Amino acid sequence: MPPSWERILQQIRRDRRSGASVLLARGVEAGRRFLALTRTLPPARLGRALEQFTLRLTTGQPSMAAFLSLANALWLAGGEGGTRPRSWEDLHDALLRFADGIDRGLGLTVRHGAALVRSRSLVLTYSNSTAVRLALWRAMRAGRRFEVVCSESRPAREGVSLARRLAALGIPVHLVVDAALAEWMERADLVLLGADAVMSDVLANKVGTGPLLHGAQRAGVPAFVLADASKWLPEGLADFWRVREEPPGEIAHPGRPDLRVHNRYFGAAPLSLVTGLVWEGGVTRPAALRRRISRLPVSKGLVRLLKTAIP
Repeated sequence: MPPSWERILQQIRRDRRSGASVLLARGVEAGRRFLALTRTLPPARLGRALEQFTLRLTTGQPSMAAFLSLANALWLAGGEGGTRPRSWEDLHDALLRFADGIDRGLGLTVRHGAALVRSRSLVLTYSNSTAVRLALWRAMRAGRRFEVVCSESRPAREGVSLARRLAALGIPVHLVVDAALAEWMERADLVLLGADAVMSDVLANKVGTGPLLHGAQRAGVPAFVLADASKWLPEGLADFWRVREEPPGEIAHPGRPDLRVHNRYFGAAPLSLVTGLVWEGGVTRPAALRRRISRLPVSKGLVRLLKTAIP
């Protein structure tokens, strides 16, 4: 039987419904269990174990930037550049700082996102973002009354789950098929989206986000993306962000050799289409965000490892 941390990462690999924040919390728990099992290892064996953990973590859900950020935090724990030997205590402290940071980051991002929601507005969202759901809940608790439009988010239909959870909170929700979402844009006052990765020029989210943002820009509807800094990928790490092919049977069973089914959950959209990015520091315009991302440190050791393992 694999160790407990590896079982958690296997569950993450199979999960096709949970949002990035939920998956990241599980990844942090896997890291905690990994450290609990490796506390007595000598430095050389600890280093090899960290490499194994890193590869399992970053390849399970390759579209989730936060897993690359977590790995980067661990590899930077030993010193600037992430090339010096790492002690167990360094890794432990780095994991605690990262976990505290994502909790704080999500809370502040939600608070800033909620401030964008006005009473009597129609808010359009897509897929199932924990940050967006909590921001809408916070806005409702502040006494603002508004309505939300979201779509199924095929093929996993995580948007249905979001619609039900919002409705259970007492928020009026309109649930539509994906193709109908754009038809509500002319009536919308605000677009709120989550993201699984934010890079210098693009953001990654549910496939179809790009056309939705183009529609918002044409209609003059402000569109904001909620993504704390754990989802930001500087150039050195962005090279390892991937979109994997999901099971074709979720869409259709081809049955013919000349019919190929493409099933990708994620896609990239130009960051320039976004009115602003909401993070723990407030609301940032794309140009300022690019400067912030370019200043993030990247572990050289992590980059070398990933280059050897990820084509």
